[in-house]
Amino acid sequence: MKKILIFVTPILMIILAFGCSKDHSAPTLSVYKAASSPDSVIATYDAKKDIVNVTWSMSDTTGIIDYYIAVSDSNVFDYGNEKKGYFANLAPLKPPYAFTYQASTFVPKSEYGDSLILYFTVSAVYKNEIFNGFIGPRAVKPGLTYGDSALVYRK
Repeated sequence: MKKILIFVTPILMIILAFGCSKDHSAPTLSVYKAASSPDSVIATYDAKKDIVNVTWSMSDTTGIIDYYIAVSDSNVFDYGNEKKGYFANLAPLKPPYAFTYQASTFVPKSEYGDSLILYFTVSAVYKNEIFNGFIGPRAVKPGLTYGDSALVYRK
């Protein structure tokens, strides 16, 4: 019994030393309150070039390093069968903000046929003293989960 106690005591001390933490407050998560988010998102389809042009505006661009454009094939944005995102890589970040999207990369004619509605939203990417590469809230229409839609129609 004495040998077991001598063997177990140092192990218990090590477990207690590493198991006790000085940090007794749990981390908290909160919604990022951006000064503004992208708005006035407009998506238009150019049938001759088979591209979708996405434009938007942003009133306060403090701490923004890029924009993230997301596309879905569902108006319930996160439940779409296809969802993709693209960084705009706009340099310098000055208005007018626009992103050209090649429709054939997302809408193969063999899969979707002649037409499909695509839903777009834009988010600002922040870099400041708190965040580095943080993708902010989406631009949405009131009551919806996306910024704008475009009908891709090929005949």
